[in-house]
Amino acid sequence: MDLSATDMLRGLTEATSTTVTEEFTDVTLAVQGELPAAIDGVYFRNGPGRFERGGHRYRHPFDGDGHVTRLDLGGGAVRYTNRFVRTKEFVEEERAGRMRYRSFGTNLPGGLPANLLRLTFKNAANTSVRWHAGRLLALWEGGPPHRLDPVTLATLGTEDFDGRLDNAFSLIGRWLAPLLPFSAHPHIDGETGELYNFGLVSGSPNQIMLYRVGPDGRMDEPGQHALPRFSFVHDLGVTRHWLCFLLPRADFDIPRATLGLTTAVGSLSIATERPMQVLMLPREPGTATPRLLTGPPGFVFHVAQAFDDAAGRVVLDVVRYGSYPALDALEALFHDPPEGAAPRLERLLLDPMRQRCERLSLGTDADSPAFELPVGAPAALGAPRRILYGVGAPPGRRAPYFSAIQRLDTETGALTTRDFGLDLAGEPMLVPGAGGEEGWLLSLVCRAGQGRTDLVVLRAADLSIQATAPLPHAVPLGFHGCWVPRAELSLARRA
Repeated sequence: MDLSATDMLRGLTEATSTTVTEEFTDVTLAVQGELPAAIDGVYFRNGPGRFERGGHRYRHPFDGDGHVTRLDLGGGAVRYTNRFVRTKEFVEEERAGRMRYRSFGTNLPGGLPANLLRLTFKNAANTSVRWHAGRLLALWEGGPPHRLDPVTLATLGTEDFDGRLDNAFSLIGRWLAPLLPFSAHPHIDGETGELYNFGLVSGSPNQIMLYRVGPDGRMDEPGQHALPRFSFVHDLGVTRHWLCFLLPRADFDIPRATLGLTTAVGSLSIATERPMQVLMLPREPGTATPRLLTGPPGFVFHVAQAFDDAAGRVVLDVVRYGSYPALDALEALFHDPPEGAAPRLERLLLDPMRQRCERLSLGTDADSPAFELPVGAPAALGAPRRILYGVGAPPGRRAPYFSAIQRLDTETGALTTRDFGLDLAGEPMLVPGAGGEEGWLLSLVCRAGQGRTDLVVLRAADLSIQATAPLPHAVPLGFHGCWVPRAELSLARRA
């Protein structure tokens, strides 16, 4: 399909930056096609839903206020609820009708005088939503989680895990941020129910906080490890033995950002043509010596999977950009990227004994389309997943690269693509099947030029469309979500 720049930008505006103005409660959607009977649970998804305050637009896609959708699927029907996350900052700005807080990529209107020494930033609560131990958490990597009611989506307040997230680093640190950051990419062990996550704290030295939350929801005393640089780290890989972090050469200048001389993203010192570092920390403290390896150049947002091989090495499947993706203008996603700049799924082989990192092909050819927002089947952390799903583009198209759902067989390199043309597909969420069946994928697809968003249900094995259900309004492209079987929600309500 020949996509003109005008068509791309029209779809971009509708799908990525139109503020949500209505909140619905338990609305029944019209289903076209047949919803598989085995799908019974709730799909939660989070993403930016408000893109301006007081006539001033946010300048970065990561700044929009968190907006959570709840899609209840079962018995052939779909019911829809949506709510903004009522963070303290959201409530204050709603009341004032203007920006009162600085954001990741947006300073307050008024230039330096309005931002100088404005040391607190908005917790946007807009990056992910995860279910664990009976808690539904809206996540943003620069601050603590917000707990939501899983039925009504009402915001119940910040989650401090019984005080484990209390900031004890310094008086100034506690004043600026009473609670420690809890990243938007926790990893849950499908076998043990443990949750692993991290948070970054600036200081002398910088620290990476290490969190383990048991299946009962109780957090261990956080661990910490000093970092040489304050890098932009968004995700981690967890195996049976290791916690793996990619440290790109994209480092924040915290003093300049904190003082208001620039935004957080504007303070980045970017040299992604230089090699990343790979920090390997033992999953169980004291069982191994930390390692710092030299990785490939580029930038990584997402780790698709991580596992240990028989030789004691670690396999990381990552989405690597050849250079830092400057997303200040979302239009960049729709222009032909420079050679090597598009995100591609690659395999890193980490050898902690030889302290070596090798980059391998996953079997796809050199002209394979871009790949992002990877997901796999829930399993024990450290168990390999043969099949990975994500968003991308059909073969031969370099941009836009969020118009298709993709299925990759990591053993054979076989890639299956379901393209939506001018429409933009959100992160696919897997609903696992039973008895060896692969299951189904759920995605919210923004219909370009139509002012609407559809829930699309696909068979995971071949990406054939089983059903669609138009939402009652247009919902912007979001980031991440989770699938919760109905039995788990029912158990949590009875507890």
